[in-house]
Amino acid sequence: MNNVSKISFIITTKFFILILLTTLIFFIFLDIPIYELTKSFKGIIFSFFRNIIDPISDIFDPFNIIILCLILLTINLNIHSILKNDVKIKTLKKKTNFSEKKILDSFSLIKLICQHFIISLALAGIICNLLKYIIGVSRPKYFFLHDYDRVNPFNFEHKVNSFPSGHTQAAFTLAILLIIYTNRYTIFILVMAILMALSRIFMSMHFPSDLIFGAYVGSFIPIIVFKLYFMKKIEKIISSNDIEISDLSRIMYYRVFI
Repeated sequence: MNNVSKISFIITTKFFILILLTTLIFFIFLDIPIYELTKSFKGIIFSFFRNIIDPISDIFDPFNIIILCLILLTINLNIHSILKNDVKIKTLKKKTNFSEKKILDSFSLIKLICQHFIISLALAGIICNLLKYIIGVSRPKYFFLHDYDRVNPFNFEHKVNSFPSGHTQAAFTLAILLIIYTNRYTIFILVMAILMALSRIFMSMHFPSDLIFGAYVGSFIPIIVFKLYFMKKIEKIISSNDIEISDLSRIMYYRVFI
């Protein structure tokens, strides 16, 4: 969990103020010039975001990740009955070289991680959509082509719920969750989240300020949820059993196929 300490600055008051000021500066001065600048880019850039990055965003949609976590939780519902089966527990011990306690704690760890993913993705999505409704910023194509006001507060209409970007929030929520539980590929994960966010400008769905605050909401929620509820429980299991996150995929594989 070393990565958590490295990204904890995201939940500080100073960082929130910095994000708020940056968002306001972009909203007032830079959103429209930057958006118009992207329209001068070559078609190959638009094709890259439309044909590659946007489909990847659909694959890693929060709903899909939540369903996957629910499936994992369902698979592990009867773990205690598995542990009472001498043949199956012996097979698990042999395949994993884990003690019975370590096997049980590994499944408890999987359960906690899945719960963290579900709660973070759902909560961040709810907060993001509430902000969309309250603030009511018009999407670029409706602002430019249909003469919508830039801000239309307390409006459920899809055309005026641009701020913050939901796709960006989802991308960064998932990115931060992955970073918390992995010690590898951090740069790659962040680059993919940033590309998913930028695709929303090239799809004419968002301004830069939408992305900035969407990324903040998406990053803040999983860290604060982890620190408030999951951190002590997860660290206790890992430290007492010397469990590595990489061990969990192995034990889940044997859990399914024994």
